[in-house]
Amino acid sequence: MRDRPITKLIEKRAPGRPYDRQSTDLEMIQRSVVKEFAKQGYGGVSLNALAKKVGVADSLLHYHFGSKLELWKSCMELLGSEISEKFQNLKMLSSDLEGIARIKLFNKQLVYISAEYPEFQQIVVQEVFSESERSTWLISNLLKPIYHYFEEVLRDEQSKGTIKNIPPANLTSFIVGSITTLFSRSYQMKKLYDIDAFCEEEIERHADLMNDLIIEGLRLPKS
Repeated sequence: MRDRPITKLIEKRAPGRPYDRQSTDLEMIQRSVVKEFAKQGYGGVSLNALAKKVGVADSLLHYHFGSKLELWKSCMELLGSEISEKFQNLKMLSSDLEGIARIKLFNKQLVYISAEYPEFQQIVVQEVFSESERSTWLISNLLKPIYHYFEEVLRDEQSKGTIKNIPPANLTSFIVGSITTLFSRSYQMKKLYDIDAFCEEEIERHADLMNDLIIEGLRLPKS
């Protein structure tokens, strides 16, 4: 369940404003639409097809977003802001922790976030393979702030000499990729290994295994 309040955007009909009794909640529309973007890719759906899929008038989407690109951006901003908020809260709560314990906590949080927001990572994987307006926007506005939380924690520990001094491009991409793949490719995992990546038992197992593998690789060799 989301703990964020749902904003009602269509309570009264303004002159000339599209009205749809079946869906008066913009956030719910965005959460439904982002699943379609993740499933079919940006180029696989039109604005009209998205409206039909989520059960609203296409005039409503045109009114609130204007274009498919702006709808896509708003969906990603919604998820990205929630993910950043979770990491920001964890940063404040874990400020008294140091060393391996703090890194393990951030790794575990990423596992939980990946299980809660698989569509976010699926869309990221679709978009960042090449340069485009969407990939540039996504990296600058959403991925940089999210990656910064990990980079900050890892850099702090490297400066203290508690973990190996691995370049951030290698280290952060390894941690994020290792953790998120199980969920962003959940169908593949189901077909190959007959597991439900989103069941509680698998999520907890993944968190423990990833921490074991990642932390073991970060430890400095004993002198």
